Amino acid sequence: MKEDNKKGLSSMGDDAWLLFRGRSFQSRVVRAMCLIAVVCTFGIVLLSLSTLDLSTLTIGSPRPVYGPQRMTSEELREHLASIDKGLQEFLSANKPFTKFGPPVVGWDETRKEAIRRSTNSSSGVNPKPRIMLITSSHPRKCENKQGDQMLLKSIKNKMDYCRIHGIEIYYNMDHIDEDMTSWWVKTFLTHMLMKEHPEIDWFWWMDSDAIFTDMSFQLPLHKYEKYNMVMHGWDEVVYEKRSWLGLNAGVFLLRNCQWSMDMLHAWAPMSPRGKIRDGAGKFLTKALPDRGDSEADDQSGLVYLMVTDRERWGSKVFLESSYYFQGYWKVLTEKFEDMMEKYQPGKYGDDRWPFVTHFCGCEFCCGAINPEYTVDRCLTQMERAVNFADNQVIGRYGFIHKMLKSAEVEPKDAAKNRTEKASVVAKSKKAV
Repeated sequence: MKEDNKKGLSSMGDDAWLLFRGRSFQSRVVRAMCLIAVVCTFGIVLLSLSTLDLSTLTIGSPRPVYGPQRMTSEELREHLASIDKGLQEFLSANKPFTKFGPPVVGWDETRKEAIRRSTNSSSGVNPKPRIMLITSSHPRKCENKQGDQMLLKSIKNKMDYCRIHGIEIYYNMDHIDEDMTSWWVKTFLTHMLMKEHPEIDWFWWMDSDAIFTDMSFQLPLHKYEKYNMVMHGWDEVVYEKRSWLGLNAGVFLLRNCQWSMDMLHAWAPMSPRGKIRDGAGKFLTKALPDRGDSEADDQSGLVYLMVTDRERWGSKVFLESSYYFQGYWKVLTEKFEDMMEKYQPGKYGDDRWPFVTHFCGCEFCCGAINPEYTVDRCLTQMERAVNFADNQVIGRYGFIHKMLKSAEVEPKDAAKNRTEKASVVAKSKKAV
């Protein structure tokens, strides 16, 4: 049979052979092109997977965790435990942290006794939660000539809010400690005031560049009954991505309790300027994938505590995102006029009327402005923010700023008449 086939093929002549050869060549080309397409498709899939959350593609296996390398939950625990062991050994090998004195013990009972004395109550609980707001600014003159005026407006804004809502305020302008400088001064001041004022229930830290922009909005403290610390942030960004930008430590609420005392004693040892702060920063960078190589900062240090021991620290931190516990100024300040036209303060706290507007990156006093912004833009928008808030204060007495960028005020009736006349003129022009 095979011989007959050969003979049949040989009798077909050269043209038939060329036809068979051509078909074979075409087949090989088609197969080669298909192979190239498969390789390209595979490459595209790999590239896509490198940017996707692989957790959405795994079934019946531990969910991978974001990081420089994908790790299971168990691998991540071991990874973070190894880093934390190194950090604790590094801190132990250096000068012991003694800024706060010995660890505070029995603080909850100490507080109850202090409240009993101050309220003549046997319960040891304040009838109404007592809050103290803490803020601080440089003791020296600002490098920017308008910086001192902005600091004055910032503290006036905070004093107005506290007066309206019956909140105590502590404003620091002193150089408290040579080592605990910059962002870290908040830990020292908060610890100092907690010990000195056991009768206070909550301490509310606000950076000097954070402005109240809803003077009627009140903290929903009932939401935080099971928590000891509140900040603006997102759980998934902190715990899944381990991002140091998953929260903002420029504004936080801290309950006066034993947990908070312990947390401050765990947080602050990374703070001493120089060798310790530089060295601690290296461990923070190992644990937080998106953090650059820099000295330890307060925000990264807090995220580090939360992800390395979520049960002890993270479980008691409420990351608020339902309203602007602090909102980014760049996406808010240009919309103030629209907010005034459509909404009212005291109801929302979100992008319809933000509770707190934080001018992150606008270090208007020391002059270290984020390259993304200009000094003029930062100062102009902060002026608008403080006047937006001030309208809600002086409006109670019948006045309003002529424009948000201006310190000049006028009676509200005059402003209303001027607006109505402008509206009539605009309508008449349209009619013509």
